[in-house]
Amino acid sequence: MFTSQALSTLAVAILAMAPAVQSHMIMASPKPFGSPDNSPLDPSGSNYPCKMTSATAGAGPMNDFAVGSKQQLSFSGSAVHGGGSCQISVTTDKNPTKDSVFKVIHSIEGGCPGVNGPATFDFTVPDALPDGELVMAWTWFNHIGNREMYMNCANIQVSGGASDNSKFEKLPDMAIANINVGKGASCKTAESSDYTFAGVGENGDTVDRVGSGPFVDLCGGAATPAPVASSAPAASATGGAGGVFAPGASSAPVVSSAPAASPTDAVTSTIKTLATVTAPSAAPTGPANGTAPAASAPAAAPTGGAAGSSCSTNGAVMCNGDSQFGLCDNGKVVWQAVAAGTKCENGQIAKRDAKFTHRVQRSAI
Repeated sequence: MFTSQALSTLAVAILAMAPAVQSHMIMASPKPFGSPDNSPLDPSGSNYPCKMTSATAGAGPMNDFAVGSKQQLSFSGSAVHGGGSCQISVTTDKNPTKDSVFKVIHSIEGGCPGVNGPATFDFTVPDALPDGELVMAWTWFNHIGNREMYMNCANIQVSGGASDNSKFEKLPDMAIANINVGKGASCKTAESSDYTFAGVGENGDTVDRVGSGPFVDLCGGAATPAPVASSAPAASATGGAGGVFAPGASSAPVVSSAPAASPTDAVTSTIKTLATVTAPSAAPTGPANGTAPAASAPAAAPTGGAAGSSCSTNGAVMCNGDSQFGLCDNGKVVWQAVAAGTKCENGQIAKRDAKFTHRVQRSAI
């Protein structure tokens, strides 16, 4: 018969085990094949891809992926490890192996699979996918914790797709890191970061930037700040979860669905899926008394695309680091340099050497 002390000890032991049981995440939708566990891929790469075994190959439900349809990525589990970055990729191999080529159709830079709890993310099936039975993969590189790579896979049936693989082959390759497979053997992620993916958003795939950074290249590189909207609410978790994110219409305080141009000495910087934006090489002249310059209307978009980044709160003052600012105008923001001696911080233009701040007059254009 258990004594009260023994029962207390047992209860503590059970509670201590709970985080291990609930740790990590599993893709809930699309429905994965096999019986996926919530562990990351083995660092040796022995269970890459998809934690495939002879029992899981070809097994599991079929998910319908009609071209142009909106699909939802959702998760079960609770330990989101502060978020990180995810990709949704597809291979034409029905039983993937280490030699299979996965092509990216959607990337989520930061905030995935959630920050305060699991979130859901919407994406659209592109016309680059060929018709037939394919395999979709969800991969995740976590923000905090051990340097790991997570992967679950699902069977998909594509309809209304391409008759050949010409568009499919132009999609970017799926990123691999932190495991001893291909480029992943030399690619190690930096902890406490959100990751950007090279080459995405340029050939029919889509990319959303959800996290708050700092953003670094997946395999290393200098961090770039995320734009801050002063009027955006703090991230809220619907029902205690991480929220719902849809391309171009996020319910979280997403400022841009594309990477922000970092304030460097370079003359041009490329905005993924948008356009190449030319920034002034020198700060424009402003009042000598240190007050903020009046916000000007967004510059005309360059031929072939929209200029600047996307934004969610019309009329909000946006900061891109502390050296650039812009006004949110009907979902777009064009960055321009702050006046000499000033900086952009938390949606305000302030003198660099004084506590006095002057809030830029906001007006919806």
